[in-house]
Amino acid sequence: MIHYTMMPPELIYPTNDRDYQKQSVVEVDGVQLLVQETSEAQLEIIRVLSSDPNHFLNAGLCPGQKITMSLSSNQVNYGIIS
Repeated sequence: MIHYTMMPPELIYPTNDRDYQKQSVVEVDGVQLLVQETSEAQLEIIRVLSSDPNHFLNAGLCPGQKITMSLSSNQVNYGIIS
């Protein structure tokens, strides 16, 4: 079946809300990131939420990179996996 339309695919085929339950916003080195949980203490960067162009040039904070999450003294710390 072929469906011709000007509407974006997101309106025709909406995504399931469960796809977004593992996503959250975190701050790493002063940069807000949209991340998705991939394992117990590992997160994958989905999107850089910044208006500073220099943040997009940081190779350690590009989408697809993995970061680790650790708890210490009631504070969550994030580290970039090389």
